[in-house]
Amino acid sequence: MKLVLRTKQKEGMHPLHTRMNVEGAVLWVNLLMKVDVTEWNEVSQSERKLNNYLNKKGISKKVALIGEAITDMRRHHRLTKENLESTIENIVLADKRDELKRAEELKKYVEDRKRSNVKIFVVNYIKGIEKGEVRTSKKEKYAKESIKNWQQFKRVFLDFYSLGPFGWDDINESLVDRYISYLESIGYMKYTLDKHISLFKTLIKVAERQGLHSNHLACGFLKSPQIKEEDKAKEIYLTKEELSALYDMPLTGFEEQVRDIFLIGCFTALRYSDYSRIEKANVGITRNGTKVIRLRQEKTARTVVIPIMDDRLEALLKKYDYNIPHIWDQNLNRTIKEICKRLSLTVPSLKKKERTVLTLKERRAEKTAKKKGIVLYEYDEKGYPLKARWELVASHTARRSCITNMYLSKKFTVPQMMSVSGHRTETMFYKYVKLSLDEYAESVASAAVDGLF
Repeated sequence: MKLVLRTKQKEGMHPLHTRMNVEGAVLWVNLLMKVDVTEWNEVSQSERKLNNYLNKKGISKKVALIGEAITDMRRHHRLTKENLESTIENIVLADKRDELKRAEELKKYVEDRKRSNVKIFVVNYIKGIEKGEVRTSKKEKYAKESIKNWQQFKRVFLDFYSLGPFGWDDINESLVDRYISYLESIGYMKYTLDKHISLFKTLIKVAERQGLHSNHLACGFLKSPQIKEEDKAKEIYLTKEELSALYDMPLTGFEEQVRDIFLIGCFTALRYSDYSRIEKANVGITRNGTKVIRLRQEKTARTVVIPIMDDRLEALLKKYDYNIPHIWDQNLNRTIKEICKRLSLTVPSLKKKERTVLTLKERRAEKTAKKKGIVLYEYDEKGYPLKARWELVASHTARRSCITNMYLSKKFTVPQMMSVSGHRTETMFYKYVKLSLDEYAESVASAAVDGLF
């Protein structure tokens, strides 16, 4: 088979042709193999150089295969222009097709590895939450508080992952036990432990829905710990009497602002992230003339409408022209404790000791103090730390105080109170009703004025 370059150009890449008789007609057949014109002209005058060149380029092997195919087609009377072109294409492009196939397989392998990589998925998923590209089940953007929870989860999870990387299919009972042990080694309380486990389960479910794994058993291994009351830090509420004493307490300057902002939370049932940013634009009047606070909650992105029912709330709002001064929650938490500590000198109930659980930060501080011979906390006979009620007051105490006192007043239905607090379920609402067993017993006794039945 004689190979020819059918071009008058002196440079560039051009395909080789051969001349043959096909179905009674002489045709120039394009062999689909290109060579450099300059190189071809240099070697084509010497048979030895040409053969070396064709062998080096891999052309000789393909030409031989084409020749064999043509002989076979002639023998079986199948040599047509269409069959010839198809055969040449299959032989010449076989290497390129194999190369493309290998490249595609490699690309797919890399993509599969990337998609199945737990670390990359976690980082990208939480990045999507931060950017608002990943939404909640109701297709809403995650609230700031939820984003903070996800970011904390990511930091701890990636630290655990770095100790021994794993894939989705590696999530089994043994790995989950190691994960929980790692969380416990940090010193997390069961409530925080439960939060991390819940977020891990969410990621597993999302990854499975996206087809990244088929480990249907993974979530079943992640079980939330049973949280008893004694496992949680004590959450108190301030009674009506304590709130009145706090309202009447003579204060000035920064302390006065802290007290006022805290009390606004006690009269609105809002979270600190909401009651600390009330401004004049949030205050309005309903169609029937009721003065209200309209606010979109930062955590849930739900709008609540809170009637201003207490004269003290109205007075506090007016004091600042309905624009609440901004105070960082850390400063508020520290200062409101100091205020309540002084108030306990005249309000003995704030001195009452409550069994509680120390936070991770407090346990670390206690450990450091013990090395220096300093005692930070008092313990009861069962080994539980005790704190005075004033020590347990924090920004979120305001929300619990309002909800619990509204509940105790028996003036409102649960749906009415939930419309103020913004809770979506009664289960979550009742978690904010912080009555002791004695208080529940007293409420039962007061209801049974005519006897038990």
